[in-house]
Amino acid sequence: MQTSIFWTRLKKHQQYLYISLLLIAVFFIGSSLITPKITSVTENLIQDVIQGNLKSKENIVAFEFNQLNNSFKNSQKIIQNLENNSFEYLKEKLLFTSDLVLEQHSIHNSFISIISSKGILESHFSNKKDSLYQKEIHTFLKNIRFIANDVLIDTIISNNHKVINRKIYGKKLSNNTVVYTGYDVDLISFWSYFSETYKGDGGYTVVTNKDGICMLHPDTKYIGKKIDAYFSTITIKQLLNNSLKINGYYVPNNVTIFNDKAISEFLGLEVIRYYDTIKIGNTPLIVVVSFPVDIHLKETTKNIQGYFSWISFLAFATFMLLLIASRMQLKKEYVENLKVVEEKDQLTYSNEKYQKENAILQLNQLKKKINPHFLFNSLNSLHVLIDLNPDLSQQFVLKLADVYRYLLDEKEGNLISVKKEMNFLEQYIFLQEIRFNKSLEVTIVNNCDDGILVKKIPFLSLETLVENAIKHNEITKINPLVITIIIDEDFITVKNNYTPRKRKAKDSHHIGLTYLENTYQFYQITSFKTGVIDDEFVCILPFIT
Repeated sequence: MQTSIFWTRLKKHQQYLYISLLLIAVFFIGSSLITPKITSVTENLIQDVIQGNLKSKENIVAFEFNQLNNSFKNSQKIIQNLENNSFEYLKEKLLFTSDLVLEQHSIHNSFISIISSKGILESHFSNKKDSLYQKEIHTFLKNIRFIANDVLIDTIISNNHKVINRKIYGKKLSNNTVVYTGYDVDLISFWSYFSETYKGDGGYTVVTNKDGICMLHPDTKYIGKKIDAYFSTITIKQLLNNSLKINGYYVPNNVTIFNDKAISEFLGLEVIRYYDTIKIGNTPLIVVVSFPVDIHLKETTKNIQGYFSWISFLAFATFMLLLIASRMQLKKEYVENLKVVEEKDQLTYSNEKYQKENAILQLNQLKKKINPHFLFNSLNSLHVLIDLNPDLSQQFVLKLADVYRYLLDEKEGNLISVKKEMNFLEQYIFLQEIRFNKSLEVTIVNNCDDGILVKKIPFLSLETLVENAIKHNEITKINPLVITIIIDEDFITVKNNYTPRKRKAKDSHHIGLTYLENTYQFYQITSFKTGVIDDEFVCILPFIT
């Protein structure tokens, strides 16, 4: 028996095991499918962040180099307006602008030179004590060759451990006078200012001119030198072609941002280099921003994958703990419910067995009580009746025999049909009416068809109620006992006028009513009722299906 229960429970629990294994498999399959997607999305996000960082750095570089170029643009405008203004007035403005330019960081020298048509040279230098610098500028100007009426020079010169970005603008006037203005930017000094001001992370910035000569680099040894390694796969020509040339200068067309992987000579790591162009006046500059692959891409992706793995593991562990807890709780509840059901079944069985045994015991007691008590009363009635009415006494004897034959018959389940019980009751009432004469009135009312007579009621139920009414009520000619039996569709109602005796019989232990109550409880019928209503004792006998 226990083995059978074990295998039945095992089969029931196997389906939960299979569902759990299926959920675990789905979890790991989903995780393996999601991980590449997360990696791809992460890489795309990092690319977007890097490009946003690139644009930010381009804007910084453009701002700072344009700051260095503003004074140069102002001087150009002054020279271009010399024809329309007083020469002396405009010369003063040039001198003022030349002195003002020194307020800018990293601009160390500025100058103005005017060569008349007769070859007379007039020069003004911001650093008036540096004769070598003045001589160098004069020599530099002599080597300038005009192709048109003006000339623009933006070059990089390395000397005396300095790297200079020299900017010169020259213009021939209508009277053959030539005016030059310019200044020198110390790129090493500019690098110091730039690196101190902008310490942000996220890659490092390199700036070159259109010839590939470095103007800004985190390692100063590369400033002023041509860095061909940066343009081995992506050429300067490609970068410039990727820009639009408008009015003599280059503007990025923002269609394509070139990038390339390389080994950084500065970091010694693999980096992704992003290339773009910016405009500074009429001159294009090339901005290269390098981002370490391991730090910005691989490490970030690896970290995100690690976080996702930990989250997945924690989710899986939580799921397993919940599954185990639910299974343990389910098992506990199952065992408890099984125990409760077994105890309930045992109690129900015991209760039913007790009720049945108790009902049979009470019925037997009822029979034992009825037999002598009823017999003695009937014999007394018969003794009187023999002399008064011999014919009726014969009927009395026959009826009495039928009553005792009915009482002694064993009934299955203590149930009897309404028809048989009514037939017995008529014989029983016949005997009692002879005893009490007109002091007892019994009426039977059938409100249903004959089909109701096959339904079952407890054995001796009607006789018990009639006998109880006779036993517990005063019966006189003045105050007769009136008993009414009404047969309805679902139950039988037995009622009598309630005139209880002043002195109760000593052997009255309500055995009859207790027998009926236990019988209905055994069949789990709760509509059996007794009680006194409006000076009548009423009992409801439901049919037993």
